[in-house]
Amino acid sequence: MNRRLKLGLAPVVLAGVLSAVAPALAGPVESLMARSRAAEAAGRFADATLLMQSAVVADPARVESYVALADLYARHSEPNFALKYYEEALYLDPTMAAALLGAGRADLVLGDLEAAKQKLTRLEGSCGHDCPEAVSLRAAIEAGKNAKPDATSASLDKH
Repeated sequence: MNRRLKLGLAPVVLAGVLSAVAPALAGPVESLMARSRAAEAAGRFADATLLMQSAVVADPARVESYVALADLYARHSEPNFALKYYEEALYLDPTMAAALLGAGRADLVLGDLEAAKQKLTRLEGSCGHDCPEAVSLRAAIEAGKNAKPDATSASLDKH
């Protein structure tokens, strides 16, 4: 086979290999995520985090893994890490409702009301004014507007 033909076939072969491997990754990723949830339920946050990070590494194109990792950090009062992974998810899928909601909530915890409002605008644009995620973020923003400054700073002091 001549060199040009071989080089021309390389993308086709690579695409075939990737399409064969991608479905095989779904099983291990789901297993890692399930094990992470079990570790979290057992109170082992460090193990849960490592397992969820492994799920992200196993399939870095899977948006749901980033959101699950971000949710894990959010549940354990790590808003900076949560926001980082919500933003990674939004890089892959800019309209993902769960990522926009989580990022908006993380912005609120970090005291960035304007960023949360921007996430709400994006959310309303992608899923509508009345979608559950938009309703939830809107309520959180309203609660954040009405919160006393001491309550906001108290929640940030523990980070």
